[in-house]
Amino acid sequence: MHPGVQSWKNLVIYAYSAFSIPLLLKTLFSPWKNDRDAGPNAGILEKVVFFIFSRILGFIARTVLIIIGLIFTFLIILTFPIFFLLPIKINVETLQNMGSFGSSLSYGETYTLNAHSRNIIGSSVQKIYGKEKALRMIERGLSKGTNRNVLLVGETGVGKSTLISHLGRLSQSGLSFPSIRYHRIVELFMEGISLEDFDRCLQEAASSGNVILVIENIHGYESAYERLIPYLHAPHLGIIATTDLSNYDQVLKNHPEFLSKFEKVDVTEPNEEETVAIITNNARLLNIKIEPEAILEIVRLADRLIANQPEPSKSILILEELQTLGKKITIEDVRQVVSDKTNIPIGEIGADEKKVLLGLEDTMRKKIVGQDEAVKDVSLALRRLRTGIADHSKPAGSFLFLGPTGVGKTYTAKILAESYFGRKNAMIRFDMSEFSNSGTIESFTDRLASAIEEAPLSLIFFDELEKASTTIHNLLLQVLDEGRLTRSSGRTASFKDAIIIATSNAGSSDIIANPQIDKKELINKLIENSIFAPEFLNRFNDIILFKPLDQSEARKIASLLLSDFAERLFEDKKIKLVITEALIDKVSSAGFDPEFGARPIKRALEEVVENKVAEYILAGNTEGSLTIV
Repeated sequence: MHPGVQSWKNLVIYAYSAFSIPLLLKTLFSPWKNDRDAGPNAGILEKVVFFIFSRILGFIARTVLIIIGLIFTFLIILTFPIFFLLPIKINVETLQNMGSFGSSLSYGETYTLNAHSRNIIGSSVQKIYGKEKALRMIERGLSKGTNRNVLLVGETGVGKSTLISHLGRLSQSGLSFPSIRYHRIVELFMEGISLEDFDRCLQEAASSGNVILVIENIHGYESAYERLIPYLHAPHLGIIATTDLSNYDQVLKNHPEFLSKFEKVDVTEPNEEETVAIITNNARLLNIKIEPEAILEIVRLADRLIANQPEPSKSILILEELQTLGKKITIEDVRQVVSDKTNIPIGEIGADEKKVLLGLEDTMRKKIVGQDEAVKDVSLALRRLRTGIADHSKPAGSFLFLGPTGVGKTYTAKILAESYFGRKNAMIRFDMSEFSNSGTIESFTDRLASAIEEAPLSLIFFDELEKASTTIHNLLLQVLDEGRLTRSSGRTASFKDAIIIATSNAGSSDIIANPQIDKKELINKLIENSIFAPEFLNRFNDIILFKPLDQSEARKIASLLLSDFAERLFEDKKIKLVITEALIDKVSSAGFDPEFGARPIKRALEEVVENKVAEYILAGNTEGSLTIV
């Protein structure tokens, strides 16, 4: 169709609707059907005044608006030649934003509801992206003959309120879909409302004929469900309720009769392209000068590093923080703000961090004795992660440490976390013996997902993995293979910036009996004994054998433990412990046990050294030098 003719057609339809002519004609002689009285507390005089305004003056006002609307429409019709000759473009959306007049004269008043609610009228500058399916489902839900109710289900921040605001804007126009045309979108304030007022609000909303009631977070008001049910099939009332995924499963599903009255509409996160469009529009509205590449970086980093919030909320929060800089925003500004927000290094690797990465193996070997293979492999994984060449379809690195107790499996993971991440809590530890029962899978899933959402760049440590149920092993297949974990609610947590280390004592007797045992031979034994499934073991980047400690390695550990203890002693008590070769030999000899690794050495340190130091302090010594023979 000729663009000018289409614009003229749009304008004629708007002109006819702008003064609510169809609605005013329909209710010209019978508005009182929806307008029962002057309110619950009105006196005789008030009722007389109400009658005059509602019946007589209302009739006059409706008649005047109809005449003005018809004249306006006729004048617009006469402009056809202009639109035919000139390619004037006027789209429907522009006309929708202009609203309409007179519809309030055709519906009943809602005195009590007005006191406990607010009318939602969205801004015309706020655009909607990626919600077309949800809007179609909302339209169908509100267009039913009965049960004109919609339940919006989605996490906080995905755009449920934005959708409702958009409906509020459309409802003011005579060009919107029929079920909300000329309607009021009204949010009812549930907090603190009395039962009497609540019932009155529902009665007024149902009888007024033009109210679509909004109840946010309906899962928090279970006590109101019984009172709401009679109104859920009212012919002239629509209800829009909201909830999140977790409460939909845990609360609303326990009320099947109530839930059956609603059309469920899933409000999902926008995709990357849609989020970029949202951030671009918000930057324009906030008058933020920002490079297009910087907007792309906001969305990319938010998706990768902020897992405990949905889009577009998390990208909008970053944009608002960038606004405080008061200058044109660059990619480097975005990286700095996100790095500060998440405590995760981003962008170019600084000199200090390069030094840490390049010296990581040496740093760890100073504290870890006899496990060079493990130190090398985890150090390489961290370098791949930080330089950006790691495969982002999986975790940055995943390792299974096999070996006897006390040989340094847990200690290696701790030292790695402290050496690179710079904080002890960077290692998130799970004692897998707690999840030996298949019934614990939901608890495990929630704890694991919550932990990684809070700290996406972390070391996840599964201790004694063989003690977990097979169901847990199967769940971890997804984590190891795809770098993600899906909760029962459907929400996904990402492990693509995490390092995963699992330990197991399985096969320890074989390793102790033959420290030079072939890795493949040991793995085959584990599979034959049904300890681990082959497909599960194949998901790890590497399986590392921790060998039993020999006498020389036990001596190195004794020396390290003595040095650490001496440092703490001098710092806390100003007492200098003299570490001699004889003392190192005495501690290592007393604590050497290939079957239990370094743990007996720690006990030997307590018996040989710490007890003597305690006696020295109790004797009244507060400083000085102490030699133990």
